[in-house]
Amino acid sequence: MVTEVVAGTLRAASRGLCVLAVDGLSLDVAESALSHAHIRPLRSTFPSTSTTAWLTAVTGTDPGRHGAVGMVYRAPGADHVTHLVTGETYGFGPPRSPGDALLHTAPTLFDHAAAEGRPALAIGAELERLTGPWVEAVLHGARIVPSPAAGAPLTTDPVAVAERTVREVGAVLVRAFDTPPLVWAYVNLDDHIHRHGYDARLREALLLLDTAAARWADAGWSVLAHADHGQVEVTPSEALADAWARLDAPAHCRMPGGGAGRVRWLHPLPGHEWRVADMLRDRLADHALVLTPDELHARGLLTVTPAVRERIGEVVALAASPHFPVPDPGVAWEHGSVSDGETLVPLASWNPAPDHSALP
Repeated sequence: MVTEVVAGTLRAASRGLCVLAVDGLSLDVAESALSHAHIRPLRSTFPSTSTTAWLTAVTGTDPGRHGAVGMVYRAPGADHVTHLVTGETYGFGPPRSPGDALLHTAPTLFDHAAAEGRPALAIGAELERLTGPWVEAVLHGARIVPSPAAGAPLTTDPVAVAERTVREVGAVLVRAFDTPPLVWAYVNLDDHIHRHGYDARLREALLLLDTAAARWADAGWSVLAHADHGQVEVTPSEALADAWARLDAPAHCRMPGGGAGRVRWLHPLPGHEWRVADMLRDRLADHALVLTPDELHARGLLTVTPAVRERIGEVVALAASPHFPVPDPGVAWEHGSVSDGETLVPLASWNPAPDHSALP
């Protein structure tokens, strides 16, 4: 569990701990690009998406408890679905019921660090400009370090993102602290990867991060990096997208579907769950695995607690081919499902705690 590794490394750190929270980095790419790091594999959450995985990473709780089951899903009691980050709602008519809380909060690694008398600082211009329950839950207990870039249009160029991260983290690490701090920095490589994959520009950005992390470690800092998910190449099919849209409609469903990239679900009209599931299996064929929430639970993918059951749809489709109908057909790379490319991510360390066996 990442929270346990962070806590143990912070307690053992003589100067302090820097955590690079790298969005979208797969294990195999990290192994080939972070040449100065000691790397172990981690398995992402289900769905393998940022809203779910980052909340699990900072709280140590799984979706069965925190309830963030994707990027777009239903709040309990609502007749529409909500985008967890932007707050946008989607329904087949004007919303009549706002529903209950989209997620449940839990103490974060920042809360735990502060409780031990350690400064807990968070860096990340992309997160700094967000509002709403998700970012509040992820950064709870952290003191936000204002980014000079937060007020300007943000680039998705990975080299520029890495350069900004190195500059802003470096400015914090030269400060004098009474007790070893936790410095957590969000590194958004995800937007670039969605469009361009793990290209030369992305690998140049990783080289910058690796070089900086090694330099900070040489100066006495403990440095960790981990990711929320990886990505795989996709070629969405227009025919499959049309088949999905025909089912994700008022004739079959009580509200629009939800999910995250390569995992999507439908909310069939009451009594039509098995009919809609059979139709979806027929139309998506070998391009998707169609399951119920109980089948997800039986396969060990998701603990279907009441918090999950109230939020997820009754018919769930997991991508089984690159042609799966993802919500954004303009992406070239995507994530959310269960392949190793999406779910195997790195835990990298530079100058970690002396007991390397603490790393999973």
